[in-house]
Amino acid sequence: MSTATAAEPKPKAPDEKKPKPPRDAAREVVETIVFVVVLVLLLKLFVTEAFVIPTGSMAETLYGYQKVVTCPKCGHEFPVNSHDEVEGRDGRIMPLYGYTCPNCRYQGRIQDLNPVPGNNTGDRVLVLKPLFHVRDPLRGEVVVFKFPEKPQEKWTAQNYIKRVMGFGGETVAIHRGDLYVTRALDYPADAVDDQGRPLYPRPKDPHDLWKSDYMYSRPNPLATDLFDASLAAGFPPGTGFEIVRKGEEQLLADRRIVWDNDRQPDPRDRVVPPARWYPESGPDPKAGTFWNGDDKLQPKVFRHEGADWHWVRYRHLAMPWKTNPPDLYDPTPPTDPSALAGQAPGPVDNFLGYNAGRSVVPGPKPTLEVRHQSGDDARWVGDLFLECKVTLAAGAEVALELSKGVNRFRATFAEGKVTLSRSGPGGEAFGTPSRPCRVSAGKEYTVRFANADCRLWVWVDGRRIDFGAEGDYSPPTPEQEAAFVDTEEIGRKEVPRPSPGVQPEGWTRANDVLAPAGVGAKGEVTVRSLVLHRDVYYTRRGGDARAEFLYVQPGHYLCLGDNSAQSSDGRSWGAVPGRLMLGKAVFVFWPYNRVGFIK
Repeated sequence: MSTATAAEPKPKAPDEKKPKPPRDAAREVVETIVFVVVLVLLLKLFVTEAFVIPTGSMAETLYGYQKVVTCPKCGHEFPVNSHDEVEGRDGRIMPLYGYTCPNCRYQGRIQDLNPVPGNNTGDRVLVLKPLFHVRDPLRGEVVVFKFPEKPQEKWTAQNYIKRVMGFGGETVAIHRGDLYVTRALDYPADAVDDQGRPLYPRPKDPHDLWKSDYMYSRPNPLATDLFDASLAAGFPPGTGFEIVRKGEEQLLADRRIVWDNDRQPDPRDRVVPPARWYPESGPDPKAGTFWNGDDKLQPKVFRHEGADWHWVRYRHLAMPWKTNPPDLYDPTPPTDPSALAGQAPGPVDNFLGYNAGRSVVPGPKPTLEVRHQSGDDARWVGDLFLECKVTLAAGAEVALELSKGVNRFRATFAEGKVTLSRSGPGGEAFGTPSRPCRVSAGKEYTVRFANADCRLWVWVDGRRIDFGAEGDYSPPTPEQEAAFVDTEEIGRKEVPRPSPGVQPEGWTRANDVLAPAGVGAKGEVTVRSLVLHRDVYYTRRGGDARAEFLYVQPGHYLCLGDNSAQSSDGRSWGAVPGRLMLGKAVFVFWPYNRVGFIK
């Protein structure tokens, strides 16, 4: 009898896997959520954080609460501050009522435009935190910090955003819209004025060094004497005050519109304002030279023929803010076109459309508040940018000219070359530096010429042509300004005008009113798409034209807003202690149409 043996187990195939344990979907979701939350918290705590800009102190580089409107007369789009309509002031909501276009200066009512809803949010930016643990901030960087006076209010962090423009141990001077800096001053604690009061006091508590009392603004005889000596010597490097010059990225980011010639007021109005750009001399059949515009009243394209130099000049028509008297039915009526047409030219001013809103103050009898009528919004600005498109025939030349005070500055383009020059007091020491450039006959080029921070800049098709130190110059000395005779061209004769001469702020009628910017041509040249910008103008406290001084205590930073005329910054409340610095603002991530890196 045979017996059956048990079957041997079948060997497993080499690629056969063990069965997976059952998945716990709920647990995986919880773990993912926890990981994301922890990661976000770590990023927010140590790396980066989002920040919403509520105010307009950095306008128009960064926007606070605003409404973007399009001027119904010229089509220029610009933001208007609406902070008081969103967050209110002193417990009151103040609706935004009106605006003034920074391009054509038309004054209108918000209710007539119906801006797109949702445009009243401030820019949202990302702040990089660990950067300042590795290195100190650089001059011109946009930073976020806790407000020294009230780092927190009602358990809410009071975070501010400005540019770093001064460092510990520096004395910063604000003069005619520019910044100057020196480290050569040491302020003795025992110095007193005529009445025995300390000139340069020290606080009892070192934590109070940030306050404006210890910035030694005025009186400051040490800074005044050194600044006057530096000015008389032309601000030589390494000895006294030196001018602060921005880099290219910040310079371009700081531009503010003065006039876009392609956006002129609607010609359908019964009265058309005078043309901002006009030929200095009309057709001259005998000489065979002339400028010819494409339109008699509102020229946008200019064509030149002839062997001699002729000029197209700009005149700045900055209409007064109050053009129509208020009445019981409309406290701020829109601008009458005839008022625009009757303007007289003036110097280029510090006007900013963002500041030119008008709000309604609620109450039993609602009244109108006009926020832009401070003198700081009307100061003369001499740092300008001129851009246009040019086409040259063979052998032709075109020149872009910008005036500033007693001087005129010029960039002359010929085939393959651009040359800088300066006329007026001190111009002979500047010379005529030249550089090769990609300009040839028969092609259209976008050329840009800027005079900012006592430095001349040139671009062709967006590419900068570097002149190095040869593009830098010294501002005129008081003696050179005193010797300047203001003149005015009447017809083809130059008539001396010894009065008013050089104004306290530095502008002259001959240059800054009658010819603040110009385009000259020799030969066959076509010019179009003229745009004039201005630089940021740093304002001083007080109404006189003297320089203001701000000493930055060691371990502190001077932070200023780009919207200097309306910014609450280090000029008024003091410096920022290093311990309150949070990080560098690097990127705008909302709204979508403003996404990009901060310059």
